[in-house]
Amino acid sequence: MRFEVTRVLDSIQRRLSTDPTVARAVIDLAPITRQRELDDGRVASLLRLGMVIDALGQMMSDPSVRVYVVVDRALLSDLELTSNEKMVLRRWSDDGLAETLADVDDRVLEVAAYTGLPVVSRDDYARFSNRPWLAGAQLLVPVPGTGGAVLMPRQAPAGQPQFDQTTQAILGRYWHCAQPGCVAFGRPGPGQMPPRIRGGRPVCTRHDQQLVDAGPRQQTVPMAIWVAGAERGRFAVAADRPVPVGRAPEQGVRLGEFLDDEAAQWVSRSHVMVELVNGALMVTDTSTNGTVIHAYSGPESAATEVRLSRGQQHVLGDWDTISLHEGVVLARADRPRPAAPAEEAPVMAEAPTMAIRLPDGGGSI
Repeated sequence: MRFEVTRVLDSIQRRLSTDPTVARAVIDLAPITRQRELDDGRVASLLRLGMVIDALGQMMSDPSVRVYVVVDRALLSDLELTSNEKMVLRRWSDDGLAETLADVDDRVLEVAAYTGLPVVSRDDYARFSNRPWLAGAQLLVPVPGTGGAVLMPRQAPAGQPQFDQTTQAILGRYWHCAQPGCVAFGRPGPGQMPPRIRGGRPVCTRHDQQLVDAGPRQQTVPMAIWVAGAERGRFAVAADRPVPVGRAPEQGVRLGEFLDDEAAQWVSRSHVMVELVNGALMVTDTSTNGTVIHAYSGPESAATEVRLSRGQQHVLGDWDTISLHEGVVLARADRPRPAAPAEEAPVMAEAPTMAIRLPDGGGSI
């Protein structure tokens, strides 16, 4: 049982990201851990986060969906969680996989407004009705479903959040925390989470101190990596920041651990370079064996093959995919895949047998 729970928590961990270009929703964790009606289980359980992630993946037709989790720091000492769950939460916080705050307050709504991501929470946020970032928010509430959880929309005030010029200026910059080793704002660049804004000043969410301006925020495009039909990671491409991708580039995205022997022989150490040029994605072949672009005019169109050899470049369309070898594919993460590969297993596939409440009040199984 303990081994199975650990595997579920590891599976959940692979779905966490505070990179808003990769995440698909913001989750308020603390109340979800205590939502007993989801599984008729113990008072508090971190496994319920896995149920919610699976529900979000099903809703968005993205079985590898990533989430931006905001954690109330009090949860790290909650007596209703197991010692292992609390240790895992601390690890997620220390590694920057989840944003942990002493006072979550309206941070969940703030992140959602700044990034455009939907919010998954039991809270109706009525007490924040006068805040600018509640307008137009997409609120999703976990409820019991057959064999798991489902997400139901909750009405939020109509309109769009309105930010003053100071807030807009802050969101248009990267920020740096002077605290050594800060995992949130230690390395300014693509994928940085939005800072907290207090009194017109950007503040580090971890150290509660004012941040230092680190330059203008660049346009970014999220990319997904698919190997043998399963998503194996995501990365962001920004202007003036080319990203090498291959078996084991000195810097960039390393695929070696996901490749079988045949693919490892074929995929070059640095196989392609992906960059953003004048708002368009461009791929440059840097390999020995070449790269195949599958070009699509739309999500339902047939593919046209474009073969690249070393030094050749190609401007990617919105739906195009990059094939380094059969089954090793790069594609935009913000577009539906033209031909979806085999689905990744749900987070809760490794979960131990538990009671599941039926949605029509028919008891549990």
